Amino acid sequence: MRPVRLSRLLFLRSLAVASLTFAVVYLLMNVWLLPQIDRDTSLRQHQIAHALAAQLEALVMRPEVAVRAISRVLVSADPWSPDAVSGLLDRLVDDNGSLSAIYALDERGRVFAVGLPASRRALRGDLTGMDFSAQALFHAAQGAPGVHWSDVALSPVSAEVAAVVAVRHGGVTLLGELSPAPLMLAVARVMDDGGLRTLLLDRRGAVIGDTAGLPAGTLPRIVDERHPDGHEHDDGSRQVSLRVGGIDMVGSSVPVSPIGWQVHVMRPRSEAFRASQTAELIMLVGLATAWIVGLVGAAIQSGYFARLFRDLSVFARGVERGRYDLAWRTSRVREFNRLAAAFQHMGQVIREREAAIVASQEALHELNQTLEARVAERTVELHRSNGELSGALETLSRTQEELVRSEKMAALGALVAGVAHELGTPLGNSLIAANTVRDQTRALRRELESGLRRSTLERYLEDAETGNAIIERNLERSAALVASFKQVAVDQSSAQRREFGLGEVVDEIVMTLRPSLRRLPFRLVTEVDASLRLDSYPGALGQVLTNLINNAVLHGLEGWDEGEVRIVGRAEDADWAVLEVTDDGCGIAPELQRRIFEPFFTSHLGKGGSGLGLPIVHSLLSNVLGGTISVDSQPGVGTTMRVRLPRIAPCTAPLVEDSAEAVAARPAA
Repeated sequence: MRPVRLSRLLFLRSLAVASLTFAVVYLLMNVWLLPQIDRDTSLRQHQIAHALAAQLEALVMRPEVAVRAISRVLVSADPWSPDAVSGLLDRLVDDNGSLSAIYALDERGRVFAVGLPASRRALRGDLTGMDFSAQALFHAAQGAPGVHWSDVALSPVSAEVAAVVAVRHGGVTLLGELSPAPLMLAVARVMDDGGLRTLLLDRRGAVIGDTAGLPAGTLPRIVDERHPDGHEHDDGSRQVSLRVGGIDMVGSSVPVSPIGWQVHVMRPRSEAFRASQTAELIMLVGLATAWIVGLVGAAIQSGYFARLFRDLSVFARGVERGRYDLAWRTSRVREFNRLAAAFQHMGQVIREREAAIVASQEALHELNQTLEARVAERTVELHRSNGELSGALETLSRTQEELVRSEKMAALGALVAGVAHELGTPLGNSLIAANTVRDQTRALRRELESGLRRSTLERYLEDAETGNAIIERNLERSAALVASFKQVAVDQSSAQRREFGLGEVVDEIVMTLRPSLRRLPFRLVTEVDASLRLDSYPGALGQVLTNLINNAVLHGLEGWDEGEVRIVGRAEDADWAVLEVTDDGCGIAPELQRRIFEPFFTSHLGKGGSGLGLPIVHSLLSNVLGGTISVDSQPGVGTTMRVRLPRIAPCTAPLVEDSAEAVAARPAA
């Protein structure tokens, strides 16, 4: 990543923080603040509409109550004359300012009395006798008792639109004209909320009255809108959007009970949400101002810190060039002062170390001046010591060769003595049998001279056959012993490489060792895979196996009344074979297991042990057979010597001198 300047990095990070803050605040304003302002405005407008609807309902109920009361008076009293009824109705109109006229209709729907305001009573004659039988309101009053209201209709008295209330009692129907002007005047006096406008609509949606002067009877286009959350009502009120006089308006519509009129309290759409728009503008201006001021401040601060780092870099370069006496100009930032103090301390430490290095170099120079003389003296001493060591090594080598030869001769003598002892028994038996046959033959010749009997001849023949069988068995045993000894002798006296069966070589070695082991109370058991064949050096392998067996008998089972030496041979894989020699004797101590393959190391020093048996085994395995040997022993449990042999021995250099003639030496552990 390409590095950037500190001032630019600080400015960019400040810009990112300021932009993130601006975005978060603007999001909160649009998600929560501005919708809350709009909801509060709509709620307030809705509350005003409810208040106006309640007031209009109260104003409407007054003429309704008056008409119902006068209808009861007319029905309950004695029959009235038309003039008397008209006078009574005139007083009712004068007492109730909301009524512009009251008509009394007979059963046929004709006017027989009219109540008018004083300014229009001259029209009573024209109105008397008018036929209202075709009016829907008249039929509604005849069809059902109670109070009935009409939609906006043209008044015959004032030639203006008016709402009519009808009440029927007995055979008289009273129609009272309710002028919307007094209602709207009362609304205008009560409500004054700058910009609010009120429409009073009948059940058809026609205008009854408008505080802004919209003509009565007009049908404005109204569209329902979803009520804001939290302001839902079950009284029929709703929020509406309408277009009046070419102006888009929004407001609340509340029904006026029980006549079914609607009160619309509205304001222009551009004015309805002016508070939230103003708040949004103020917030945007404030955020933009804060964002700009923050960026300017960030630019100033980043420049200031960049200058401090630049000065600190110059100070560090001076210390690097060896100007350790530089002084840091104290700044207003404590951390920079501490860092500069650390640089000054580092400079002092470097100065002290340079002085120490100079002193060390001087001392080293003095030491070098005397070093050559010391080296010469040490060289002379080393040559003298090397000469002494060479002589000692030659003496040690000669001693080792003599010990090896003596060990070989001792092992060979023991082997020859064992074989001679083993051969002595079958040869002696054969000699005795031959002498017996000879004596019986002489006796038979004497019998022939004096007269031979048949029984004598038959006894001689039986004895001769028995003797011949004894001689034959003993000679065969002697021949087998001689053949095995010969094969071992050939293998141990030459480095001849040949292909052989591992079981055959093991059996031959065991056969040669049995005579010497027969005097001991130990068992020798072999478990070798008969199908396992090697291409190797049987002489070296026989010497290895002989040494391992002798080592197990003489050291592992020493002092034991009984024991067992087990030889196991198996294939490890396609290229390697494993030969294990295991005894159940005393085992080897852990501290001695690391040293058993060292030359001349023995636990029987002075007792006939030379310590060359296992080193010879290790040397033959490493240098001739290409194998390895490992030991696994536990004191009191026994010892296992594990030999890994390649099935095809590697091509090695000629065997070391006398290795072809070496025979089993008495090993020492």
